[in-house]
Amino acid sequence: MPMKFVPPTRSNYLRMARSLHRARQGYELLERKRQILVLELMSKVEGTRVIQKGVEEAMAQAHAALQKAAAAAGAERLVRESCAVPTTHRLNITTRSVMGVDVPDVHFTPERPALPFGLLAGAEGADEVLARFQEALESIIRLAEIENAVMRLAREVKRTQRRVNALEKNFIPQYEETLKFIRDCLQEREREDLVVMKKVKRVRQAALHKTGDQPAARGRHG
Repeated sequence: MPMKFVPPTRSNYLRMARSLHRARQGYELLERKRQILVLELMSKVEGTRVIQKGVEEAMAQAHAALQKAAAAAGAERLVRESCAVPTTHRLNITTRSVMGVDVPDVHFTPERPALPFGLLAGAEGADEVLARFQEALESIIRLAEIENAVMRLAREVKRTQRRVNALEKNFIPQYEETLKFIRDCLQEREREDLVVMKKVKRVRQAALHKTGDQPAARGRHG
């Protein structure tokens, strides 16, 4: 349906035509943005599946090493020794822009102490447990990074899709209907003006013809 009544003038027609042109340009840009975001989102989702599988495998290996060490040295000893292990890790979080969406890049630098439990004093298998859980931690951080990116991209895809739908199903059809309304009114007005002009022309021609006959008629009577 057309927008609320717009006076059917040529200036309004030109103004609405420019608005329609901008709306179509905006639609094309937003649709291109949506497609790029969807492709990026799908690649991230696929990456999430792969990393999720890696996290599950890493955690399974870490828990297997923990159970083996606990069976060999005892759970209490492992807990006591783990409290003395330094756990200083470094995270550097930056962002990159994907079509205006800030996607995080997390750089993880783990602290890897050499033989933290010692060759003689440490519980059997403790070093293996530490190594396996650090590997799992790297996978978990990578999974958190990609899941955060998926959440941000999905939110922007949804927002962009709403704007695309608003232009495609609401604004652009309204501009087109309004332009058609103004164009029809202008054409009807032109036809009416043409009819009036033809009538005026006939009346003028008739008047000229009548005034041209009057002198001749008076000459015959004289």
